[in-house]
Amino acid sequence: MTSDRPYHHGNLRQAVLEQATPVVRDRGASELSLRELAAAVGVSHAAVRRHFPDRRQLHDALAVEGFALLGTRLRDAVDAAPDYRARIRSLARAYLDFVTSEANLAELMFAHKHGEGGEAVSTAAESAFAPMLLVFEQGLADEPPGTSPQRTALIFLATLQGLAGLVNCGMITADQLGGLIDEAVAQFPQGRDGR
Repeated sequence: MTSDRPYHHGNLRQAVLEQATPVVRDRGASELSLRELAAAVGVSHAAVRRHFPDRRQLHDALAVEGFALLGTRLRDAVDAAPDYRARIRSLARAYLDFVTSEANLAELMFAHKHGEGGEAVSTAAESAFAPMLLVFEQGLADEPPGTSPQRTALIFLATLQGLAGLVNCGMITADQLGGLIDEAVAQFPQGRDGR
């Protein structure tokens, strides 16, 4: 290996993921090539294939990293808000910001097919959305017995995903989003304020 190559004896798996991330961000997951990533990192195609035998495994690893990043943003959103209503509004804004600014990565994350090795992606997704579920569990603790925090969180997520899809395909603009978030949040049970 020559000294002008970007990879030197480090964590090859992570180096490949770092090279793949901007490709996904700028051009989409369909443009990922293990051979091109190997060349960009400065190793052989065979070396990359030891970590990612096929594109599916690379996609899964990128999805896991994407869900980890999303989870961090959702946790930060919850921590920054003082009460239940503010938390669900903050969650909505953080989620939509992530999914619209990282549209290609989000598409890859949600295109995950369950199969061999898919447990890591499912676990990462569950962990990412845990802050959202916790907010609804805490906020709806005093609601009538028929109110399900899990179902409410799922419907909330589906609502946000729908808004993100409309932004990403250009049907609504980013400046329309603030008002739509407020209207969407208003549709959910009021819950209780406080931590």
